Parts: sequence; structure tokens; C-alpha cells
Amino acid sequence: MNTHNKTFSVGIVFLTALALLALAAGFTYAQGQGPESSAQPQSEAGVATIAPGAIPIQGRLTNASGAPLNGTYTLTFRLYDDASAVTALCSDVRPVAVQNGLFSDYMDHCYDDINGQKLWLGVQVAGDLAEMTPRQVIYPVPYALSLVPGAVISTSGSLALNLRNTSASGKALEGLATSATGTNYGVYGTSYSPDGYGGYFYNYGGGIGVLGVSVAGPGVYAGSLGTALRASSGFGAAIAAEGTGRITSTAQSHLWISGNGVRPWHHNDSTYIDMDTIGGAKVYPGATSSARNVMLPIIVPGSLYGQNVTVSALDIYWNADLDNDAITAVLLRRQTGTCDTSSCYLTILSDSVDHTCLTATGCTLHYDLTSNNVLGEGSGVLYLTLEVMSAADDSYIQVGGVRLTLEHD
Repeated sequence: MNTHNKTFSVGIVFLTALALLALAAGFTYAQGQGPESSAQPQSEAGVATIAPGAIPIQGRLTNASGAPLNGTYTLTFRLYDDASAVTALCSDVRPVAVQNGLFSDYMDHCYDDINGQKLWLGVQVAGDLAEMTPRQVIYPVPYALSLVPGAVISTSGSLALNLRNTSASGKALEGLATSATGTNYGVYGTSYSPDGYGGYFYNYGGGIGVLGVSVAGPGVYAGSLGTALRASSGFGAAIAAEGTGRITSTAQSHLWISGNGVRPWHHNDSTYIDMDTIGGAKVYPGATSSARNVMLPIIVPGSLYGQNVTVSALDIYWNADLDNDAITAVLLRRQTGTCDTSSCYLTILSDSVDHTCLTATGCTLHYDLTSNNVLGEGSGVLYLTLEVMSAADDSYIQVGGVRLTLEHD
């Protein structure tokens, strides 16, 4: 670079964007126009003062006659995206110590302006009217070329790229496909192994491994000849959506059945039923010390999105009008056919113990179910009957409702 009163040759250790690791690997000598013998290595103290992302610059400053200069000079470094651009992308003004014409310094404050594009360096010495010309084109070190747009990072090791962000609200990786038309992808992952994963995400804090949000279409879309989406968590639900349409989950589900649905077992029974105002029903046997059966229909998918459903628990919420009113039997069966014989059902629960409820707030009968309780595509009709007995003609058993706990294969 030349002006009327000074000449300047510069070497730039410019690693572009994320490639500043090369500085620690020994790229502390100048690269560029000057001979290697003209540039001096940076001192350990000089390296330590350079902020991460700063651009080390080394050069030689002489007067118009070519004599090397000594002293401290104020230099303005500027970066441009064109050799003749008028406006700089960024700049930095530095007091630079020059000895025998040689100096080693850096420019800062360009973190948000460098994205792998071609750049030129302009230098101006305080007191001069203009920058030295021509501007110095910036040559990246070889490894920095792997980080320019469209570059491919390839390795046979276990990790090709590791990105970390320690901010409480930051992002380690952001992918933006900014075109408003066409089929584009913010992040695209591929695996060629039948045991591999196109994308694999962890959350170690009990949060969400993958969150998909869309303002119009599906938040998460999965399609595959095999498993399209699989998620696992040690803290909560794990869900897998497979290419066959099957969706599986290890989380428990609960099915609630209102007591309003209870009905007499036979049309000739003396039983009559009144609905209450909170989703339950009051069952009057209609005869003192006479047991009556009532049914509560249950509708539950025998299989849900291709997976079997296991009924693992039954809870009955109920109350009694008088102390001697009782539920004297509970029976839960699973239908295996449509015939009216003993071979067409399996018993899940049979309880013939008398149960009384002596509290004003109601009681709960809880049963853990362990046998004949798997509902599949071929068998899933459930039959629940309660045998109730009242101490007086006008006393009742109040059936608030039933809860089934469901597990999934």
C-alpha cells in the first residue's frame, strides 16, 4: 500500500468467523505481501490481549523514501466487501507501536459483519488525508475455507462439528430458510444407517427434547417407511410415531366415565335412578335389604393408533346415603365374542366384599388390574356392573363416576 508520505505492507492472520482456532494452533506469523522475514511473531502477551473474534494484523510501515519508522502511530483499520467500496463494513482505531518499521496488532468490533464473504482491508495513518492504496485483499488460512457458505466439513471421526452456547436464553444452532415459496428446510438431517437417526436431540434437565411449532401447518411432520419419529425421556412421556401410522407412548392415560350413564341391569327391577347435578347418579334399589345390579357402559379404544391398550387400574367414586347402604360386589369383564355363553368373556375383576362409605365427602374404591386386561384390535368391549344394597326403600348409593388408568405398549 502506498501514499504520498508513507508506505505500508501488511500481513493478516485472518481466520474468518469461527476459524479463530487457527490462531492458537500457531498462525501467528504474517501472511500476505511482505516477505516472511519482515514479520515478527506475536508475543505471548499480545496473543492474550486479543479478544476472541479479533483479527490479528502484522505489517511494515515506512516513510515515502522506504525508511522504516519508529514510534506509536494511530492506525485506522477498515474492512470492505469490495475493493472500491465507499462504505466500510466495520472499522477500528488503534494506537500501534512500530519498531524498525514492524508492528503486530489487531482490529476488533467486526463480529457481526463477517459471514465468509470476500473482504479487503483498508489502512489509514493519522495525519494522512486518505487510506493507503491499493486495499489489501484478505486471504483466509486453508482451514478457514471449510467455513465459507456452502462448505462441507467431513471427518471419519465421531464428531464433525460441535457448537456450544452457555447463555441462559441463547441458541447453539439456528437454521433459517428465508424463502417464502418452494420446499425448503431450516434444518435437514440424514442418516444412511438402518440403526441411525436423521436427527437426535437430548434434554438433560427434564424439559422437552424436541419442540415443533407452526402457525399454519403441522408442528412436527414425520413420514418414513420405518420409524419416522422416535422420542424418549427419562423424566416423562416417550412417544414414537412410525411410518405405518402407529403412535406409541409410555405415558399413562386416564379415561373418565360419568356416573350419569348408570342404568338398571334388568327392565323388571324395582331400581330407579335419579341424575344429580354434578355428573353422577343416585341409585335407589326400591326395596329394603334387596341387592340390585346396575351397569355403567364403558367406551374405550381397544387399540389406540395401532398400539394395544392395557387397563391397569379402576377407581370408583361413590357415596352412601345411610350407614348401612353398601356396594356389595364389583365385576369387570372383557368381551371376547358376541355370543351369550361363558366362553365369550374373560373376567378382569371380581370383588364380592361389602363396601360402606361413612364420610360426607365420598369414598373411592381402587383396584389394580393385572389379568385379562389388555385390549387389542380383536377384543376391547368392557362390562362393568355394581351390586348395590340400601338400608331403606328411599335410601340410595350415589355413583359419581369411574376412572380407568390406561397403559400403552
